[in-house]
Amino acid sequence: MRKQTKLVAALSATALLAIGASAVTFAAGWNNSTGSWQYLDNEGTPVTDAWRKSGDYWFYLGSDGNMAMNEVVQTNNDFYYVNQDGAMVTNQWVAFDVDSENGDADHRWMYFGADGKAYRDGNEKLTISDIKNINGKKYLFDQEGYMLYGWLGAESNLVAGDDAYVNAKYYYGGFDDGSAQHGWVQIPVIGDDGDEVNAWFYFNDNGQITKNTKKNINGSTYYFGPDGRMIEDWSNLKKTASPSLMLPATSSSSQIVYVNGDGAARKNQWVWAVPSEELDSKDFEDEKYSWWWADSTGKVVKNTAKRIKNKVYAFDAKGRMLSGLVDYDGTRAEKYQAIDADELADYLGAGTHEVYYFSGDGAKDGSRKSGLQTVSFDDGDFMFYFNNNGKAASDYVSKIKKYTLKGFVLAANNDDSNYGYVEVQAANFKKLAAGTTKVEYITSDMGAISGTDMILVNTTGTVQKSKFNLKDVNDMYYVTDKNGAIVYASSKKLYTSHSNGDGRISVNVTRDSKTATYWIEN
Repeated sequence: MRKQTKLVAALSATALLAIGASAVTFAAGWNNSTGSWQYLDNEGTPVTDAWRKSGDYWFYLGSDGNMAMNEVVQTNNDFYYVNQDGAMVTNQWVAFDVDSENGDADHRWMYFGADGKAYRDGNEKLTISDIKNINGKKYLFDQEGYMLYGWLGAESNLVAGDDAYVNAKYYYGGFDDGSAQHGWVQIPVIGDDGDEVNAWFYFNDNGQITKNTKKNINGSTYYFGPDGRMIEDWSNLKKTASPSLMLPATSSSSQIVYVNGDGAARKNQWVWAVPSEELDSKDFEDEKYSWWWADSTGKVVKNTAKRIKNKVYAFDAKGRMLSGLVDYDGTRAEKYQAIDADELADYLGAGTHEVYYFSGDGAKDGSRKSGLQTVSFDDGDFMFYFNNNGKAASDYVSKIKKYTLKGFVLAANNDDSNYGYVEVQAANFKKLAAGTTKVEYITSDMGAISGTDMILVNTTGTVQKSKFNLKDVNDMYYVTDKNGAIVYASSKKLYTSHSNGDGRISVNVTRDSKTATYWIEN
């Protein structure tokens, strides 16, 4: 049985036979008296549909008894090729004209091995065992013997279409190459938006594409999407129950990795980036940058506080580094949350838990702060104090001699007066009274005060202890005890003495458990 195929080209040298009586002398049985070479049996009858050898070469006799030339011969389900001299070719590439099915290949290549048989895939499904090694390269062939090329599916077929790579399993170069591509290969493909993009793919030595996984290559970790493209910014991949499938993860995934433009996962590094659309659609649309920290495995740290290079940083549930005032509650799903209080009064009245401060300039710093800090709100800049562990201080802070509420230093505002008072628990002067959220002001004479729980503070919040006749901008006079508690407040100044006829009247003032008599103008 012969397969008639037009020859395009034959690669590699074959000992060509010039079939002619003057050039070649065949063994007994060969005859060309009819003008075509035949092989006659002992009775002089032409042998048909059989191979006969002459010297080092095999020749095929067709059903008409004539020697076949320049065609593919099929015997016993194997394909062979005989050249223009009729000799069977071995270890040789041969190209044949074909009808172009996808507009790019008008010829296809076949390879005939050492035994002359064409390399073919005997099964519909491609396996590693179907790969043939030729001159140090790897190739695949279909059942017809044609070399496969381009994007190939699990079946022995070319995957066509602009998105061929999405469903492909192998990549075997162009139709005039066809060898297995391996390692990094940049290939133009049609992206999600319909435009052509140059995407990076990674293939193993057999040409199989890497998909749905991460892979360590030359000491770096790379992530590959379900379509095989190397991910170039954010990897939100998360393994599902099926080990062969990876899907976009939600913001709660622990698999968030930033890989940037070169594809290598960042490890133990800060990343300044806009999140992916899957991670945070609003920040993605607004092109809002944030800092992220990739740990030693490449995963983005999230929903925690972490010490990095001797500084402490906080990260929200999506992994963004937080800055400014941050509220912490270990019992909720999102442990660290930025406090979005435009007005100071809103902040002081909000039901926050533990409060920390992580630098007001998150683009440049973001580390946790302690001590006195200036914190900005829409209605102004205010002084706050944070303990050494970073937690916002409340009640009396002896180190700075000030009262604080959620870190806010309670101080006179200078608009109402340069002195004001905070209300404390009378039995414990170190604690603020329940409901205290701001500094109050005395606007009318109170005279001598007993059992006071009002602590006098100035515009920096410093407690005014053991003061006598301290005068504010409103001409109000104050006397305080050793705790700073107001024991006298009046527009009338106290005098320590008087003389007959000066019209002064006496006032008894008790402070530090001692009562003294003073005089004021009548």
